[in-house]
Amino acid sequence: MDLERLKRTPNIAIVGSTSLLGKELQDMLEVRDFPIGRLALFETEEYAGLLQEFAGEIRITQVISPEAFNDIDIAFFTCSPEIMRAYVASGARFPELTIDLTQAGLDGTVYLEGISNPRSLKLRGYFVNPHPATIVIARTLSRLHNKYGLQSAAVTILEPASERGNAGVDELQEQTVSLLNFHQLTNKVFEGQLAFNILPEQDASERTENRIMEQLSVILGEAFPKPLITAAQMPVFHSHVYSMFVHLLATPTVADLATELDRGTDLPSPVGVVGTDKIHVGRIRGDANHPGANALWLFADNLRVAASNAIQTAEHIVCAPALEM
Repeated sequence: MDLERLKRTPNIAIVGSTSLLGKELQDMLEVRDFPIGRLALFETEEYAGLLQEFAGEIRITQVISPEAFNDIDIAFFTCSPEIMRAYVASGARFPELTIDLTQAGLDGTVYLEGISNPRSLKLRGYFVNPHPATIVIARTLSRLHNKYGLQSAAVTILEPASERGNAGVDELQEQTVSLLNFHQLTNKVFEGQLAFNILPEQDASERTENRIMEQLSVILGEAFPKPLITAAQMPVFHSHVYSMFVHLLATPTVADLATELDRGTDLPSPVGVVGTDKIHVGRIRGDANHPGANALWLFADNLRVAASNAIQTAEHIVCAPALEM
């Protein structure tokens, strides 16, 4: 790592550059005009030599290896959990400044922009980008708690196929085509037919629920009222949908909540929020029998939300005047 270069125009690597999340990260780096000295795109041998375009220039995808990180200042890991676990198991070193978006790497500092303490950021370290559902739930509940006081909450998360990466999206597409053409469908990523269906995916859902709860405890603190989290797999390609129930200490009206959560005039949908990194608020209903109890629908582009927080983490590190080593 070159510390002087890190603060001006860092050399950046994206590991898993052909993944859905890797492509989203590249797009956001370009859109946000992040200062980059050199961008290196890394993949497994299967995709080595692939040509990718960034900022109008063609770049050749390289094979992941510890030696390839020698001239890298910031490394974003956006590869599949399987590739990340294999890299960890190999004992290979990680770059001095790593931001892990895979949810499958090493334990590190979980950082959520706007809520986590910026003092936890260092010029060197292993930072874990929260699960996109953690980001949405933490920001929403924190905002409500700070304004009205939160007594309890329950959240049902409907997950898109893209949370399983390229393979998940491909399998949903293939199942849909097969069913429409009266062909026998196959499933390798999901536990059964996802097309035109909703799957409980018990093992995968429990892993997701536990991960989100652990990250919420780190981000919001052990004293924060813990929500009940339930996840299920829905047959859409992109965007999380959240059915959230909150019991507040205060008794705001639906209009108050809509204003506090910046609800727009149009009701969102999973398709409609793709390409944005904000949390979109849909219907809000108050419970007349229980003052302070409210049900909300939330929508967020899972890929965009995750990539945005990772880049904001890097921006804080690059732009902060005096971070510790």
